[in-house]
Amino acid sequence: MISRRSLLLGLAGAGAAAAAAGVASRRGGRAARLPDPFGPLVALTPRFPAGFGVRRVFVDPGHGAAGNPGNSSCFCREEQDFTLAAARALGEHLRATGAFDVRLARENAGPVAYQARVEDAEAWGAEVFLSLHSDVRGQTGEKWNPAPGRECVVNLAAPGFSVLWSDEGEPKLAEARHALARAVARRMRDVGFWAYGGVEYGDLYAVDPEQAGVFVDRHAPAQRIFVLRRPKMPSVLVETHHALDPREAKLWDEPQTLAAFASAVAAALVDVLGS
Repeated sequence: MISRRSLLLGLAGAGAAAAAAGVASRRGGRAARLPDPFGPLVALTPRFPAGFGVRRVFVDPGHGAAGNPGNSSCFCREEQDFTLAAARALGEHLRATGAFDVRLARENAGPVAYQARVEDAEAWGAEVFLSLHSDVRGQTGEKWNPAPGRECVVNLAAPGFSVLWSDEGEPKLAEARHALARAVARRMRDVGFWAYGGVEYGDLYAVDPEQAGVFVDRHAPAQRIFVLRRPKMPSVLVETHHALDPREAKLWDEPQTLAAFASAVAAALVDVLGS
C-alpha cells in the first residue's frame, strides 16, 4: 500500500512541493487547488479459473522506435525509458503468477519498428497486445528545476490513466479490443488508480460512456494509432499516467505501484481470457 503522505514526502524541491500542494492555476490572485486523486493502491489477487492454462501476453514498451523517444516527463525522463522499465516489471509480475508467458516488444534501448513489433506478436501467437505509455496532456505548463541543471515542464491539470482502443476492422476483433480496454480500466480503478476524464483529448478520442478511463481512437484515419488497429489479436494502449504531474510520475517509480498495476492487468486478463 502506498500512502498519499509518503508519496508527497518523496517529492523533492520547492517546485514539486508546490505541485504536491495541488496548485493548478491562478484565479484572481488565488491558487486554485485540485482534488487529490492519489489515495492508497492495493494489489488484487487474481483468481484463475480451472483450465485457464498459460496464456501468451505481448507487452509493448511504447516508443523506442527510430527517432521516436516519446514525451519528456516533469523529471526530464524520456517516455521510452519509463515504458521499458514498466514493461519489464509487468512482465516479471505476470510470469510470477504461473498463468502467463510474456514477451516484450523490445528488451533494451535499441530502436524497434512498430511493424516489427506487430509481426513478432503475431508470429509468437500472442493472445493479447498491451502497449504501455505515459501521457502528456494540455498545451501549457510551468518550467521547474527538479534537479540542478535540469529544467522540465510541470502541468497538474490532467492526472490519471486512460486506456485507448480502436473500433476499426472486423467487428468481432473490435469487440474484443473494447472488452479488453474496459476490463483493464475497470481493474485499474479497482486497485485505486485515478481515471482521466478526457477533456484535453478534444476530438482525438471519444470517451466511453459506460467505463471511466476508456477512449476510442478518433484521429483522422491516416493518423490513427498503428498498434491499436493492426494487430490480429485484441490490443489496447495504456496511458499509465500524466507524465507532467510530479505526483503521478513519482508514484510510478514505486515498486508497489508497478505491482498494483500488474495485479490489475492480471485480473483484467482473467476477465477477458477466462470467460
